[in-house]
Amino acid sequence: MRTEFQDVGCEILAEGSEKIHDCDPRSVRDLLGRHGWIAFTGFDVTVPEFEAFSAQFGVCANTRTVHYPPGGEALGFHAEDAYNPYRPDTLWFLCVFEGSDGGAPTGVVDGVRLLAGLEDPWRELCYRNELRFDRRWAASLWQQALGNDAKDELTAAFRRIPHLEYTFLPNDDVHVSYRAPIVTKTVDGTDSFSNTMLQAITEPSFYGMSFADGSPVPPELPELIQRKALAAEQHLHWRRGRVAVIDNIRMMHRRAEYSGKDRDLRARHCENFYGSEFPPADTPVRAWVKSLIQGDEAYPVAVGPLSRRA
Repeated sequence: MRTEFQDVGCEILAEGSEKIHDCDPRSVRDLLGRHGWIAFTGFDVTVPEFEAFSAQFGVCANTRTVHYPPGGEALGFHAEDAYNPYRPDTLWFLCVFEGSDGGAPTGVVDGVRLLAGLEDPWRELCYRNELRFDRRWAASLWQQALGNDAKDELTAAFRRIPHLEYTFLPNDDVHVSYRAPIVTKTVDGTDSFSNTMLQAITEPSFYGMSFADGSPVPPELPELIQRKALAAEQHLHWRRGRVAVIDNIRMMHRRAEYSGKDRDLRARHCENFYGSEFPPADTPVRAWVKSLIQGDEAYPVAVGPLSRRA
């Protein structure tokens, strides 16, 4: 096999009858840490091979199918799950079918270069602030799932999650506020603009985003970042059997609009490629809280910070 390097990212290409399990895991770790993403081409990977290979690199979530929604709606640049405490270190993708019209590539952009390319006032603003995501779920949701007497267990689960604040409102609706960095640290300690700002600004009814002090994110900032991200975007093109892994601490990715049909990807989140760990989800209540905060249980109502509303 041989490795080809791009300005950011690299590609490992199979030669002859090589399979993806012939790739050295230590080399993969090193390459990803230095280059931000890797594409594995020519290995003709099956779903079981994909799962076995990615499982070598930490605790991976169950494989999920990624289809475009009806209408081929785009998704803005984001780091996966950067709006909640369960942000994975890496994202693994397998292309089962590229879709009609050649499919649609996944756009990736290097947050290290985005941050370095900002003018000083904007970069300093990013360092001074965090993002805050305020959302509310109805009391009936947790009561039906956990029982009316589960409030103490639910409270204990919330308390175990760093950077999260919670409040039970008078009607027992639960308000959750989570703080996330705008600037992250890569595995080698380099600062990176890698977060959910650009996607959250397009869907305020889901994310409820503000700065950590409750003040609004000035629209000029995401507009500026969006222009710079599009100018620096690279494309991960899909073909059957191709695998890619993205450093979710350094990079951001997006889904472009797609009018074709049947693009079929598989995805896995790896939570500790670089040694990070999620808050515990080792009891039924904690597992349910994780699913709630990630938006899997029900669509939340995005609200502003309680102190600001008051």
